[in-house]
Amino acid sequence: MGRTGWTAAVCILLLALFTRNSLIFTMALILSLLGLVVWLWSRYSLSEVTYQRKFGMERLFFGEQTELLLEVTNAKPLPLAWLRCEDEIPLALDLAPEERARHYLPSRRVLVNLFSLGLYERVIRQYTITGSQRGAWRFGPARLICGDIFGFRSQNKELSDTSLLLVYPRLFTLPELGLDARHPFGDYGSLNRLIDDPLRLSSVREYLPGDNFRHIHWKATARRQELQTKLFEPSASRPLAIFINIRTFDHRFEGIDPELREFAISVGASIARWAQLRGEEIGVYANSLMYAGRPVRIAPSAHPQQLTRVLEALAYCVGVPHTMIERVLQREAGHLRNGTSIVLISATLSDSLRRVLADLQRRGFAVTLLGIGGLTLDRAIPGVAFQSVASGQYTAVTDH
Repeated sequence: MGRTGWTAAVCILLLALFTRNSLIFTMALILSLLGLVVWLWSRYSLSEVTYQRKFGMERLFFGEQTELLLEVTNAKPLPLAWLRCEDEIPLALDLAPEERARHYLPSRRVLVNLFSLGLYERVIRQYTITGSQRGAWRFGPARLICGDIFGFRSQNKELSDTSLLLVYPRLFTLPELGLDARHPFGDYGSLNRLIDDPLRLSSVREYLPGDNFRHIHWKATARRQELQTKLFEPSASRPLAIFINIRTFDHRFEGIDPELREFAISVGASIARWAQLRGEEIGVYANSLMYAGRPVRIAPSAHPQQLTRVLEALAYCVGVPHTMIERVLQREAGHLRNGTSIVLISATLSDSLRRVLADLQRRGFAVTLLGIGGLTLDRAIPGVAFQSVASGQYTAVTDH
């Protein structure tokens, strides 16, 4: 009840006192009490009201399901006749039961819930979310709207807290991709099939021009009074660096094929899982960005949590190329150990990319090109292996 209602109540009360009419006085008293109730509700309806959003799991594999719990608590001795909660959620994920309203952004929707809360009451609503698309999905912010039982006044409260749900890329087995599970990249190798393991010292010998200066054995040099260099035992396993080309067309103005892009990311994640199970060092790179403008760049490592890092990075990948894959290859090759196996997943092959791949092979890397989306070679790249990946596995996805 606003200023007009209070003015009317005071006028009726004065009239009742002037005429000494008990009926008019009762009406004025009821109207005053009604105004007091409306004022209390409008002022304190959203105080001590909390809204929480909880996930059963905050990281999902593709197609996996988890619970979404919405918890509303009224921690005060004032009941709420009605409370409307509007929570922003991503459109791409499947939600059951389906309760959505439109949003001004095409990729977002509003989840609307109506509650009626008593004194010190807590209510929980449960939904089921299906990870139907890869990505880092933000839930929130939320908005609470509450008012009195008569509908005279209402109060709004914006909640800026958001929650993040990660959905990992879809994973395939190598046979599903048309690749040999034992030798998926054929029998092509680098110029140095085995690389030196710096942790396995074998012996020392006289330093020769061209030896790595960092491998000089200074103690042996001091004893023999001439430069001595370390010899290492060769390591049977080589690091695997997976490069994913997000670009799906030769020219930028052609846009992006979201299905083919997601398939490229899934192929990279699947190969990373295969290599991790074999105990190999793996790293993943892409010509795209993650959060805070960081590039997708996971250096090769054999850490037990390396696959989790790779899947999280690919989940955060925005799916829009920020540079050419040739530049990523050239930049990162300087940080890779000699003899590293490089696997490029791409739906396009430009002349500049051909030259970069051939140059990497000449520098001692084992280079394999995995073609997707029907990519074929019109002419071979010297020393570079080529494998065509079966593209019938990927399904339609929506862009995000």
